[in-house]
Amino acid sequence: MKTGAEREELLLSLQRKLGYRFSSRALLEEALTHSSYANENSVPFNERLEFLGDAVLELAASEKLFSAYPGCDEGRLTSLRARIVCKESLSAWAAEVGLKNLIRLGNNFKKSEANDSIAADCAEALFGAVFADGGYSRASAVVEKFLATKPETSDPTITKNPKSELQEYTQAHAMGVPRYETVGHAGPEHAPSFKVRLTIQDRLFAEEWGRSTKEAEFAAAAEALGKLRGRRGAPKE
Repeated sequence: MKTGAEREELLLSLQRKLGYRFSSRALLEEALTHSSYANENSVPFNERLEFLGDAVLELAASEKLFSAYPGCDEGRLTSLRARIVCKESLSAWAAEVGLKNLIRLGNNFKKSEANDSIAADCAEALFGAVFADGGYSRASAVVEKFLATKPETSDPTITKNPKSELQEYTQAHAMGVPRYETVGHAGPEHAPSFKVRLTIQDRLFAEEWGRSTKEAEFAAAAEALGKLRGRRGAPKE
């Protein structure tokens, strides 16, 4: 368990990486508090901030893509946003900025590290906390730091619907039709998440989370394309 001084230093480090210093320490701690910890300690937890941050993230990402791809139609922009704003991306970013190790969990969870879904939810809650503390311009600047880690926001070659692109690839290489299966569901009613498994010829290529099954399928298709093209390693057996 981290001491108070150690946690304080980690919180300062997180804020430096975000480029934002909270006026309200309470909002920052709330964003990092899972309901399991709140139930044991009678403190606010982060689901309301997650609800707010989800909207902030979607708007900021939409603004970025709208400016970056003036020639893309609504469908292509939507599919591209789905690749970027997914549980896997948010969880990876949470680990990069040191957020994962600051999440407050109940005793039933391992204290060492939150799982990917919880970390992604906390990342969204953090965006919501910045919005509540400093307004949209400051929150969108923090979201921009997350988006900067995603090459899709500046790569003009990535504009196709990933499911269509994957099917074109598999058909061209005599691999059959990709199969999508919803295998998980999590989150509160106001912000559910869905996990989709993608297999090709009975081989597992991707398992991705999304805020809808469509978003999760797009994310899984994008991941599978990366593996097939040699960017992210071989598929799982």
